[in-house]
Amino acid sequence: MHLTFTSSSSSTQKLQLQHPDEFAGDFQERVTVITDTWGKFNFRESWFKDVCICYTVFSKTGPCTINVQCDNFCWLMSFVLEGKFKIDRAMLKEKKSPIQQHPYLNADVLIDSDTRVLTVCLTRNFVSKFVKEELLDDKIYRAIVPVNISDHRNTRLNSIVKDILNADQPGTIRRIFLESKILELLSIQLQDPARDQATPKGLNKEDIARLHEAKLIIAQNMQAPCSLIELAKRTGLNDFKLKKGFKAIFGNTVFGYLFQLRMDTAYNLLRDNKSVSEVAEIIGYKNPHHFTAAFKKRYDMLPSQVNKITA
Repeated sequence: MHLTFTSSSSSTQKLQLQHPDEFAGDFQERVTVITDTWGKFNFRESWFKDVCICYTVFSKTGPCTINVQCDNFCWLMSFVLEGKFKIDRAMLKEKKSPIQQHPYLNADVLIDSDTRVLTVCLTRNFVSKFVKEELLDDKIYRAIVPVNISDHRNTRLNSIVKDILNADQPGTIRRIFLESKILELLSIQLQDPARDQATPKGLNKEDIARLHEAKLIIAQNMQAPCSLIELAKRTGLNDFKLKKGFKAIFGNTVFGYLFQLRMDTAYNLLRDNKSVSEVAEIIGYKNPHHFTAAFKKRYDMLPSQVNKITA
């Protein structure tokens, strides 16, 4: 597999990275640094069978568009940790062969500021264990859209990305740990109804925008959540459209989403050594005992056990 990077500011400046087919072999790491007129590009890779993890730091001194090409199937999961990273044109070249010989990725990436990005690249062999072959071509178009991690503070997604970045276990143990975290990321991506569902009947683009606004309001008011009536009023939706539309778009009820968000936030805060009473207050539980009961229902363990299990 080859990955090729070309900066628009210097078409002759190319970085071509070669990898073994299907990233075969033992756990390997590589650091590549190049300097161009737009700034500095630092690319740190770790790979093992069917998986490549890339941590990229762009130190920008001028406008930059970088074209990224891959000569083989690659399922990408990109997470913007800092700065702005936008795919202006991301596509798979027109297919002229059977699905087993998938065409390559060709994406223009716009860099507007100093940026840090974590990218996970998976081979067809890896992804086909979880996604039916006939669905791969459709889903991969959606898989390449980068996720801004600042939109997922205090969530399980944020926690998994941090775990990958901070992994420092020796040898085989590190590989097992990273693969488990990548499986979690893939499961979150594949379970996101907003990626795979068509626009539900009875909803237009404005309704969907208002439903996303409702989701944001819930996240911003986790400690003192709005009632359904208040949420409907703030978003300009009627009660029926709010409840039915939210479930259709996000795969959960309003209060189901609030519960999930509270528990995921609590889990991360507990891992940061916050006390049970502190966490209960932060996520909006006046009674720590009620929080403990809710947490046990969600994770089948007590809040006090979190650090013992993840240590």
